Amino acid sequence: MVESKSVGKTVFSVCNAILLTTISVICILPIIHVIMSSFSEPEALALSKGLVLWPRKFSLIGYREVLKSYTVWNGYLHTLIYVSVQTLLGVLFTSIGAYVLSRKNLKLKNPVMLLITFTMMFNGGLIPNYILMNNLHMLDTMWAIIIPGCITPMNLIIMRTFFLSIPDSLEESAKLDGAGAWTILFRIYYPLSKASLAVIALFLIVAQWNSYFIAMIYLQDRDLWPLQLVLKDLITSQQGAAMLAAGDSASSAATLLLTRVVKYAVIVVGTLPIFCIYPFVQKYFVKGVMIGSIKG
Repeated sequence: MVESKSVGKTVFSVCNAILLTTISVICILPIIHVIMSSFSEPEALALSKGLVLWPRKFSLIGYREVLKSYTVWNGYLHTLIYVSVQTLLGVLFTSIGAYVLSRKNLKLKNPVMLLITFTMMFNGGLIPNYILMNNLHMLDTMWAIIIPGCITPMNLIIMRTFFLSIPDSLEESAKLDGAGAWTILFRIYYPLSKASLAVIALFLIVAQWNSYFIAMIYLQDRDLWPLQLVLKDLITSQQGAAMLAAGDSASSAATLLLTRVVKYAVIVVGTLPIFCIYPFVQKYFVKGVMIGSIKG
């Protein structure tokens, strides 16, 4: 019986390794293709077929065209603004809301949590949200991008669950010393919640960095577009990428060849910051979520 279990465990491990390796290769190959294509010469890339696993005549012409574009740099600037402001406000508002909802003496706490959880499955929809933004006079402003994503039900639940795991004796002792709710939150709960606060901040950063749809709906002013919407427009719009790739003396044929390399370079430029940061912060995602799941 023991030998049978050992053989079954070995077979499972081998099959699991093969499956995960296959999935990894499927995910990595497109990334390699994009990166290698972005470092290729337009003419050589045009002659290549299938996956590009190494540069076709190494060249930085695609990055030169992208990095000298005002549109790309302006998108970078606004993305940094949106990410930083929304992260600061999101962490603050989420922690305050979670602290209030974790109080045992709060009336109607369970109905409120039910309504918050309900929004994870159903929401008002795109048109009501657009009408709301319009009535609040937030269309074509930075706040239309920042405010709606500050608090999400998932982040609120994670933070509230962690606050529930903190012993009540700490708060009771602080109250005996004359501490109020704000003092308890900022002087006691915050220092104990660094991992959960970090994971909330990381969720907000990644979500905002990759977001383009909200900006596409709420922003008509192209000068306010975040980087991802700029990249989406350049990648999906042949005209936009061609305008970026066109030089003063470039022929239409050369521009057409350069457009393809520019699109690959744009993808790399837009995803590079997250690629560089994510491997170092991934452990905090798991750690923060697990800490918040100790107590329900």
